Amino acid sequence: MMRMNDSESNGGRVSKRIYLAHGDCKTRSLLKVMLQTLGHRVGLDTDSGSVLMEFGLSDPPDMFISSKQLRDMDGIEALIRIGEEKPRAAVVVAGSADLDDIERAMKDHVMAYLIEPVTEEDLQPAIYLAQRQFHYLESLRTKVESLETRLHSRAIIERAKGIVMLRKKLNEMDAHKFLQDTARDQRKKIVEIAETIVNAESFLN
Repeated sequence: MMRMNDSESNGGRVSKRIYLAHGDCKTRSLLKVMLQTLGHRVGLDTDSGSVLMEFGLSDPPDMFISSKQLRDMDGIEALIRIGEEKPRAAVVVAGSADLDDIERAMKDHVMAYLIEPVTEEDLQPAIYLAQRQFHYLESLRTKVESLETRLHSRAIIERAKGIVMLRKKLNEMDAHKFLQDTARDQRKKIVEIAETIVNAESFLN
């Protein structure tokens, strides 16, 4: 296993920091040379899935490239476990017999794959595709989280508004205005005031 200092680069050119794992030493060495020739930094060079997971979780790179077969575990499984906690772009290198497993992995934290033997001409497009797919999925995830947050906030505000209407005998418009005025007076967001009201109501009940 070898690790490279994160600050190293190729001729001052910004490059991706990649963790490389492959069960075959010769193939791993060839891939490493290809990556370095393409201007990328190989931050980790290992044949172990557990080592890949250890460093992948503690100090995530820009991208993972791993074979399916590693010395101590399935490389796809290692990538999936890492992706559940530290999502990153990932490329799987495998034989044609592993296509079914690769198709499964493509649905879960793996963005591209390469069939061995890998050439330099194949490698760079796969890296580009994986990074592009990763950014697309991260963008979708962010949008979903933002939508969920807005829906949650709206539900809290509506619930608080109902409590205010009941407690203060106000109509819906006046109850909403009460929340707005209170938020402005206390220099807080309206959802924060709403959460306080809902929590207080739950406590009293």
